[in-house]
Amino acid sequence: MPISLDELRRLLSSDEPDYRAITAAAGPEAAEHLRVLARDDNVMLASKAVYAASLLADAQHVVDEAAASDEPLLRIASASALTNLPEDARNRVAERLIDAGDVAVEKLVIRSLGPSLTPKLEQSLGRLADNSNSQTIRDLSRAKLTDR
Repeated sequence: MPISLDELRRLLSSDEPDYRAITAAAGPEAAEHLRVLARDDNVMLASKAVYAASLLADAQHVVDEAAASDEPLLRIASASALTNLPEDARNRVAERLIDAGDVAVEKLVIRSLGPSLTPKLEQSLGRLADNSNSQTIRDLSRAKLTDR
């Protein structure tokens, strides 16, 4: 039986949700439910919905929407979820996040990138390698550019 919106809210509200089990049990309406929860006023619940959405092929747009959010925790959730996305989707979302000016987000994004970078990501990594205020980000950016 598919999981209702209220049940999904309850499952994601636990301290340590089992994201894989939750998404495996979710029905065809899970993408819409996760989109609704990712817009919830409870930012912790919303961030968990973003991560859960990254595990469903038909809900990856939720991760993309969170990347454009004004809410820092949703951008961090989106960056944390990148490793669950296929490379094309990962690069598209990473392009939104990498220039956010948030070291935590930048670090997650850089670490999630695969070997195939878009020109925009290459340009952003070059800029971060040269100009970031964070030595860690400069080092990670340089390593990603040379390790491809």
